[in-house]
Amino acid sequence: MAGFKWNKGLETGIAEVDDQHRELFKRIDSLELSLYGGKPKVETVIMIEYLGSYVEEHFEAEESLMLRFSYPGFNKHRQEHQEFRELYKKIRDEYERKGVDSYMALDVDKEIRKWWENHMMRSDMAFVPCVKQ
Repeated sequence: MAGFKWNKGLETGIAEVDDQHRELFKRIDSLELSLYGGKPKVETVIMIEYLGSYVEEHFEAEESLMLRFSYPGFNKHRQEHQEFRELYKKIRDEYERKGVDSYMALDVDKEIRKWWENHMMRSDMAFVPCVKQ
């Protein structure tokens, strides 16, 4: 596990979004530590659900911001959010079916972490100019 480290290059300059992204980094790290560390099932379930609920809060806030500023790429961005929901559901369902294994920990590391890094660097940065006008 490499660790999901925040860096200045990920900042949008929009305080609400940056604060939420930092929190998402912490939650994903906590989930990975729980998976890799063999934490009790109840703790891992809490981390999975906690991440899922926070992601929903973040997506709602981000989409509201884009609508408020009439971001022209809103529909595409919202579709990306839906794709993450499906990825998250797949991993959560896998956990419920099989419990924790090394493959699930790797999926979180490779799929969830990489999705967020890519989404923040590409898609989130794309709406910044519209909001900052």
